[in-house]
Amino acid sequence: MQEFSRKKILLIVTGGIACYKALDLIRKLQEKKASIECILTKNASEFVNPLSFESLLGKKVHSNLFSLNEEKEMTHIKLANYCDLKIVVPCTANFLGKMANGVADDLATNILLASKNKKIIAPAMNTNMWNNSAVKNNIETLTQMGVKVLAPESGKLACGTVGTGKLMDVESIIDCISDLLRKNQKLAGIKAIVTSGPSIEKIDPIRFVSNFSSGLQGYEIASSLSKMGAKTTLISGPTSMGTPTNVKLIKVQTAKEFLESSISELPCDVFISVAAISDWKAKKISKKKLKKENFEFLDLRFSKNIDVLKTISNHKKRPKLVIGFSAETENLIKNSVVKLKNKNCDWIIANKVSASEGFKTKTNKVFFIDNNETLELPKMSKKTIAEKLSKKIVSFFKNNKLKSYE
Repeated sequence: MQEFSRKKILLIVTGGIACYKALDLIRKLQEKKASIECILTKNASEFVNPLSFESLLGKKVHSNLFSLNEEKEMTHIKLANYCDLKIVVPCTANFLGKMANGVADDLATNILLASKNKKIIAPAMNTNMWNNSAVKNNIETLTQMGVKVLAPESGKLACGTVGTGKLMDVESIIDCISDLLRKNQKLAGIKAIVTSGPSIEKIDPIRFVSNFSSGLQGYEIASSLSKMGAKTTLISGPTSMGTPTNVKLIKVQTAKEFLESSISELPCDVFISVAAISDWKAKKISKKKLKKENFEFLDLRFSKNIDVLKTISNHKKRPKLVIGFSAETENLIKNSVVKLKNKNCDWIIANKVSASEGFKTKTNKVFFIDNNETLELPKMSKKTIAEKLSKKIVSFFKNNKLKSYE
C-alpha cells in the first residue's frame, strides 16, 4: 500500500487488556514500510513489558514526560510535529475522557494536545462502560474535534461478558488508517520540484551578493505537497529551517547550482520556482579577499545571472505545470504578467515586497496570475498560501487528466 510508505505514525498504547494487540499492529505497519514511534502510558506498562515493544521496534519506546532526557529534548513537542498520524490503540475510557476534556498530565496527552495532525482512536472497554452516557458524550466531543473513532466490535470480552467493547480487529484498523491516509493523498504519484531560499553569488572568498529571503514560503509549499502525497524535492539556498517531513532536500548556493540540481531531478510533473535567485553575479570572482587598503573606491562589474525558471520552462523535459513567484516593489501586477509571458511559465504567484511584506515575515499578500485571470488573495500565513496552491495543483491534474511521470 503506497499510502503507508515513508509515513511516520505515532502509536499510543493505553492500559487496556487488549494492549498486547498493539504489537500485531506494529508488525503489520512495519510490513507496509511505515515508520513507527510508540508511547506506552504508565498503565499500559502494567499489562505488557516495554521490552516486547522495544524488541519489535528496534528502538526505545517513549513513556515519561518528566524524565531528564525527555524534558531536555521537549519530546512532546517534537513528536507532535514529527509524525503524520497519531493513533491510540487500545483507547481506554479513562484516556478517552482525558482527550475529550483537554487533560495533559502525561507524555501521551501532552503530545495529542500539542498536535494538529490527524488522530485516530480505537476504544476497547467493558460493554457497560462503552454504553455509559459520559463515554458517549466524550465520543461525540472527540468526533466534533475531528478525531476518527474506530467503534469497538461486539463479542465475548475479557471480563467474560458478551457485548460491544471489543477492540476492532487489527486488519480492520489497518484498513481504516489506509482510507484516512488515502483521502489526503490527492497528489500521490505526482513528482514535484520546489526551489526555495536565497542564492549566494561570491564576490571574493568571504563576500557575496544575496537577499533577505528566509525560504519559509518554499518550505511550506514543499511540506504541503508532500503531505498530499507528492514525491517532493526541495532545492534550497542557505536557510535556518529544518527539512520538511518526507521531502528530499538538496542544498545549493549559486544560481548555477540551483539550475543544475533542478535539471538533474527532471523529469517531473510540477516545478515551482519560489527561490529568490539573484539576477546578477560578479563578472569576475576575486581569488583573494579584496582589501580595503588597496581601494579608495571599489568598482564591481556584474553580469546577468542564469534564469532558472525560464530555462526549466523551455527545457526539452519541461514539466507539465511550471509555477513561478514574482517578488516586486512596484507595478506588481504589470511586471508579473510580463514575467508570465517572458518566462513561458503556466502560473505566476505575485507578491509585493516592502519593509513589512514578503521577506522575513510569516504572512504574505499574493495574487494568482495565469493566462486567463488575476486573482487577488487576502493576506494570510505562508502555510495557508501553500495549502491553497496545493489544492489548485490537485485541480489542475484532475481537470486535465494528466498522467504522472511516476
